[in-house]
Amino acid sequence: MEEKYIISIGRQLGSGGREIAAKLAERLNINVYDKKLLQVAAKETGIDAAVFENADEQETNPFMRGLIALKGVMGSYGMGVGSCMDEDSLFEMQSDGMRRLVEKESCIIIGRCAEYVLRDHPRIHSFFITADMPDRVARIMEHDGVSEAKAKEIAEKGDKKRRAYHDYYANSGWGVAESYDLCINSSRLGVDGCVEVILNFINLRR
Repeated sequence: MEEKYIISIGRQLGSGGREIAAKLAERLNINVYDKKLLQVAAKETGIDAAVFENADEQETNPFMRGLIALKGVMGSYGMGVGSCMDEDSLFEMQSDGMRRLVEKESCIIIGRCAEYVLRDHPRIHSFFITADMPDRVARIMEHDGVSEAKAKEIAEKGDKKRRAYHDYYANSGWGVAESYDLCINSSRLGVDGCVEVILNFINLRR
């Protein structure tokens, strides 16, 4: 039986990381997990998926770690109605679900500190997608239907939240080269070019 492998993709907001992941998944015939990973964690724990989504990749202040009220919670973590849980525990549940998932199938995971959580997996390939700000702004304008100024604000705030979330939970820097196998600028290669580089990289590592 072929050993399972994982592709983790970190990305700047508006860099095209999600589109790259989707095209990779089509070429490799494997699943992409982003928000879907939160649904996996919710199903395993019995916690409403909205609870995970509210804490998902949000800016994190270690001095303001609040408790999250969980209504009607039952499941393998032994919590009942009216339980409370902090965001760190939710992250651990999500990470546990991620580790169990990659035992079952090869897949692509977007964000969620996957390159850190799964760092001991023998066949993880980690990538970070960046892009020049004008290209990011253009992509956000098209996707969200907003002005250029608003798109730039969305990009900057999105990066700030992702960096704070990642660097709180991972012992590595978000977007820092040594945290990943390869960092790629999609402004230089385009989405399809990034897909080809990633596929070639994976083939060379096999």
